Amino acid sequence: MGNLKGVRWVRDGRTLIRMALAVAALAVGVSSTLTALKATPASMLGVDRAPVAAEATTTVVPSIPPGAQGVGILEPLTLTAKRGTLASVAVTGPGGKPLAGTMSPDKVTWVSAPLAFNSAYTVSAAAVGPDGHPAPPFTSNFQTLKPANTLAVRATRPSNGATVGVGMPISIHFNRAVKDRAAVERRLQVQTSVPVVGSFHWVDNEQVNWRPQVFWPAGTKVNVVSSLRGIDAGGGTFGSADHTMSFTIGRHQEALGDAGKHTLTLFQDGQVINTFPASFGRPQYPTQFGMHVAFEKHITKRMRSDSWGGPEEGEAGFYDEVLPLAVRISGNGEFVHVNGATVRQQGRSNVSHGCVNLSPANGRTFFDWVQIGDPVNIVGSAKPLTKADGDIPDWLMSWEEYQAGSALHNAPPAPASPAPPAGPQNAAVVAPAPG
Repeated sequence: MGNLKGVRWVRDGRTLIRMALAVAALAVGVSSTLTALKATPASMLGVDRAPVAAEATTTVVPSIPPGAQGVGILEPLTLTAKRGTLASVAVTGPGGKPLAGTMSPDKVTWVSAPLAFNSAYTVSAAAVGPDGHPAPPFTSNFQTLKPANTLAVRATRPSNGATVGVGMPISIHFNRAVKDRAAVERRLQVQTSVPVVGSFHWVDNEQVNWRPQVFWPAGTKVNVVSSLRGIDAGGGTFGSADHTMSFTIGRHQEALGDAGKHTLTLFQDGQVINTFPASFGRPQYPTQFGMHVAFEKHITKRMRSDSWGGPEEGEAGFYDEVLPLAVRISGNGEFVHVNGATVRQQGRSNVSHGCVNLSPANGRTFFDWVQIGDPVNIVGSAKPLTKADGDIPDWLMSWEEYQAGSALHNAPPAPASPAPPAGPQNAAVVAPAPG
């Protein structure tokens, strides 16, 4: 029995040896397989590998696409460095003349000076990345548009630097007709030293006015900015230049002419300071009632009746005279002026051809006192002043009618302004007084 046990042990030992050898061989096979898998491309194994992020590139991005034609000049050329900074910028225009520009402090953005119409520009720029390596150089060219016509401010009223009365509206006259009124009006600004509610009102395609809702507050400083350069005014017309002007509102004073009572009363800051006897237009040629505005002053003025549609030369009532101290209050021949020949009728009856006649002494006082832009309200007459008659018809319209003349009248209203000092008549529409 002892021999049998020994044989079984030997067999069991051999079995163990065989098993150990098999396990070792299996381990070697697995290791080889793993090594082979590691060396095999993922695409051959059907396995998706995570993508490697592309390396960031520094570039120069222009606001105007390379090769662009018919480019507007409302906005400047802007160059921006993406993922880097600008090292240099050079832009040349017609004749190789350099175009100036401004680099931002961080050297990320460069903005050109204003562009010109009908001009070819060449652009070159260099940028560097965060690591200091230069980016590929940027080059470009573009051509600005050639307008069929250009728009500019031809004249304004008041004149720049003037001091005017509380009734003076702003008038902007253009050198040609405006087709797109809204586009142009959006580029107009009236800046005031105190809040003032106002509105633009287009008189025609070549003139736009602006007036406050009520008379200007005395002492207001006004700046009018017309940012027209590059604006598309419609019909192939583009703005050629910006324009600014400024003026100041003087004392708050008004005149009230009562044709029924034959008087002219002067108000300053709402208080009566003088009442003069006066003679107004005779029944055939009545002085028209309504809110006039003084807008010319003449030491002497030649007056002809045929200049305003009155009697022609050779007809009854024709006159051709030079009269002193004349203040024009409408565009249809109405003045406040001295007329020594009617002194006896002044304060008693109306004998003029539509003007307001004063004595030499009273006429001098009025002439020295009145400011261009002062309201002169006429009441007590049977004939109204109309928009067709007056050179400044702005105060003949209600506020609602005036606002409707704006190309942007549906825009939100302006902030409220302080109320102006009281006066004899501060309404937009004036009705005739009795008698």
